[in-house]
Amino acid sequence: MAGFWFRGSVGYGPDGKLQRYDVAASHTTRLAIGDVVTINGTATAATGVAQVDASTAAQAVTGVISGIVPGFATENLTDTGLAALTAGSVLVQIDPRAEYEVDVANGPLLVADVGLNVDLVATAATATAGYTQSNMTVNATGKATTVTLPFRVIGLTVGADGVLGSRCMVRLNNTTTIAGATGI
Repeated sequence: MAGFWFRGSVGYGPDGKLQRYDVAASHTTRLAIGDVVTINGTATAATGVAQVDASTAAQAVTGVISGIVPGFATENLTDTGLAALTAGSVLVQIDPRAEYEVDVANGPLLVADVGLNVDLVATAATATAGYTQSNMTVNATGKATTVTLPFRVIGLTVGADGVLGSRCMVRLNNTTTIAGATGI
C-alpha cells in the first residue's frame, strides 16, 4: 500500500479539510491519490484557481491528494490518476492535523525516532490497467529535528515485511501555509 493514506484528523473532524487545486498541462509526472503536492505560485488563467504539482524532496508541501476530479472533456472516467502533460484538478487534504500512514524508505524507523521530522521520497506514480498507484514514501535517512523537513513522525506501524517502523504515521510539518516546528 504505497503513498500517503489519510487516517483521520485530530482537529477538524474525521474528514479533514479538502481544497480543490488545478494542475497545469505542463506537469511532467503522473499524479495519484496519496501523492504529496506543492502549490506552484500560479493559477489557471480562465478560472483563477491555484495550481499544484508533485512535491520534491527538501521543500515545503501543500498537502496530499485525496481525489482526482474526473476528466469529462476526454471522457476518461476509468483512469484513477492524472496523466503527465494533462490538465486537470485534484482535491488536496490541507488539514495540518491530518494523520497519514506511509511506507518508510531507507528504514525502518526506530521507536526513538517518533517525534523527529523526515523528508519526502518523491517517486512518480505508476499506472497499470487504469489503476494509478502513488509511490511516494518518507525517508528514514536524514531524520532530524530540522524545522524545514515536511513531515513529523507521530507513530510507527508494521509494514508488509512484518517489521515495526517500515511504515509510520506522520503529520504535515513544514507546509506552504504553516512554518515547520523543530522535531523532538
